Amino acid sequence: MGTFFLSTVTWITMICLVRARMSGSQKLPNILIMMADDLGIGDVGCFGNTTLRTPHLDGLASDGVKLTQHLAAASVCTPSRSAFLTGRYPIRSGMAPGGVVSVITFLACTAGLPPSEVTFAEIAKEAGYSTALIGKWHLGLSCEKYNDSCHHPMKQGFDYYYGIPLTNLKDFGGEGDLVILSHAPYIRHQILLTTSVILVCTFYLHKKGILGGFFTGSIMALFFLVITSFFLYFLDFTQTGSLLMREYDVVEQPIRLQNLTKRFVLEGQEFLRNRHEDGRPFLLFLSWSHVHTFLDNMAEFVGRSQHGRYGDAVEELDWGVGQILQTLDTLGFTDDTLVYFTSDNGGHLEEMDLHGHRNGGHNGIYRGGKSHGAADGGIRVPTIVRWPGVIPAGTISDEPTSLMDLLPTIASAINRPLPTDKVLDGRDLRPLLSGKTHVSSHDFLFHYFGSRINAVRYRPRTGFDVYKLVLARPNYLPGKEMCTFVCSSRDIVFLEQPELYNVAKDPSEKHPLDHTNVAEYRQIKEAMYEAIQTHQSGIVPAQKQLTLLNLVWRPWMQPCCNFPYCRCQDQKFNGST
Repeated sequence: MGTFFLSTVTWITMICLVRARMSGSQKLPNILIMMADDLGIGDVGCFGNTTLRTPHLDGLASDGVKLTQHLAAASVCTPSRSAFLTGRYPIRSGMAPGGVVSVITFLACTAGLPPSEVTFAEIAKEAGYSTALIGKWHLGLSCEKYNDSCHHPMKQGFDYYYGIPLTNLKDFGGEGDLVILSHAPYIRHQILLTTSVILVCTFYLHKKGILGGFFTGSIMALFFLVITSFFLYFLDFTQTGSLLMREYDVVEQPIRLQNLTKRFVLEGQEFLRNRHEDGRPFLLFLSWSHVHTFLDNMAEFVGRSQHGRYGDAVEELDWGVGQILQTLDTLGFTDDTLVYFTSDNGGHLEEMDLHGHRNGGHNGIYRGGKSHGAADGGIRVPTIVRWPGVIPAGTISDEPTSLMDLLPTIASAINRPLPTDKVLDGRDLRPLLSGKTHVSSHDFLFHYFGSRINAVRYRPRTGFDVYKLVLARPNYLPGKEMCTFVCSSRDIVFLEQPELYNVAKDPSEKHPLDHTNVAEYRQIKEAMYEAIQTHQSGIVPAQKQLTLLNLVWRPWMQPCCNFPYCRCQDQKFNGST
């Protein structure tokens, strides 16, 4: 009888344990996404940097997997972030730049991520997740009129938003360092000279009786308005872009940058504490403003690194990451949370301050940087993924993967179907990261600059080789692998003969392979050309968002916290923070 009783108890205990394990395995993971802005792959300790201190990112890598060939879909912010959120090449959603300007430059414009696109936040929200975006957006605000908010983050799946709807710019620092002067140092003189010539000619024609008083006055008034607008709004983007929003309201204008990282941390911690109280699964996207300029660091980080303001900003960014990870631990979320850290594109090699000091990142052994098209320095981004119980700790993946892979990975992790009415270019990372497979799900990855393919990557299904066929490169300044400030579409030159590299063995792309005389490489090149044709034949034309007409500033759409002054401070953080 006793034996029977013990046996029964044992079986009941085993059944309970199995059910508990099954129940645990079905629990939806929390999701924490962190994205830096313009952080180079050579800026982080676990990716090879020996002169900057990034202990929290290094610790995250030791607890998860480090992706050494994780690639952005574009080497500049706006198109890269659109692909990141949607899992689709920017050209599919109309977010591929069509001209010289490759990002959204004004909030008061009509360009932005189309409402018809599906983001990973929308997928999570449909599954019952509480979702929030804290930090940089840079994917538009309104479509047609002031405050219609059709491009706003809260119309793209986020329940809560606090952050910068545009981006952080050097203009916002108040030191006289302006983005437009980095592009065109003499534009002030050119505009003034052109205006003077036009006004002198107008006055001369009026004196000769060719132009009447009405036309003369109209022309002079028009040019007065043009010059005023240019110097107030176009020359210094502080007037139009330096603002913070909480949900749909402008709460600070201009932004107090010095403690912005701390404010993002506090907002993130508050969101996490609220989820701890209500028990809902969460998706938190912390989109840091660092290390994009202007670099106004917290007092405790000023002068702390060996690399000036930029190095200080990297170490402050690492501190912010550490604060959020510590909060996960404190609230007991760590074991149930998928953590993903990355950057939107590579480091900005040409970024300098007024004194000639480097304010941009380091891309390690890889050629090029931000805005350089297909150059690996602009599209290889430092990426770490931690998921206890799913991803083995302390692992490294050298396989080609993409920022676009996050959406299908999240959908798979939370058991949600992918959109059926759209072509997705991302792939589920779970089989690769969990060790079920050791080969990337991507046979080919296409590297665009604007709407044109500049290179293609090929990962054969066997072996360890990864080939890159380079079709175009920037027309760099003489003796340098850099442009003036950013490389525009006018700087991209298509090569007469494409260059083929095995980036698994030659990651710096210094030794092109002979694809003309060696049959093996010729076949690889032909396979890559065929892949390009197949890919392009499947592109359905989308309404272009980043056209000059869509990007132009519209005064009647300009966000302003207390018109006409457009000046206010966030009352939630109106003390020392």
